[in-house]
Amino acid sequence: MARKRTKEAEPQPAAAAQEEPAPAPAAPAAAMTEAEVEELPKAIVRRLVKDKLAHIAGGGEGAEVIVNKDAMAAFAESARIFIHYLSATANDMCKESKRQTINADDVLNALDEMDFPEFVEPLRTSLQEFRNKNADRRSEANKKQKEKRRKLNEEPHPQNENDPVDDAKEDDD
Repeated sequence: MARKRTKEAEPQPAAAAQEEPAPAPAAPAAAMTEAEVEELPKAIVRRLVKDKLAHIAGGGEGAEVIVNKDAMAAFAESARIFIHYLSATANDMCKESKRQTINADDVLNALDEMDFPEFVEPLRTSLQEFRNKNADRRSEANKKQKEKRRKLNEEPHPQNENDPVDDAKEDDD
């Protein structure tokens, strides 16, 4: 698949190049092209591909699977395209419902519409496990926060010698 060219990569007209000096190249991290921004992290793609292939090969997670660099790039690009297509389809479903925010049901319905119904149930199960796990974490965090507030309310606050409230009370006496 051909990548889009950015403005930095386009050749400058000869007259413009002679009039102004060329700008110094920016730092690699600061001058990322659109294609680089949209790329999936290579380490994550590599780990997913190798883990899945090792599992399919029957060796479990410890089995060594060798994947060519070009094949890894093809996996990453395929995943990126699939994510774009899925998000566009989910966005269309969201717009049909006259909403602006895509939710999980939009994604599940988009998978079904894209003829990937076999992904819907495993994803729904995984999503429910994720929600349960986060609900447990949230409830634990809420309990800790409530306990912290309770302790703060129970502790006697040290009186400041120059407390204006105490001075007002003394004046009333």
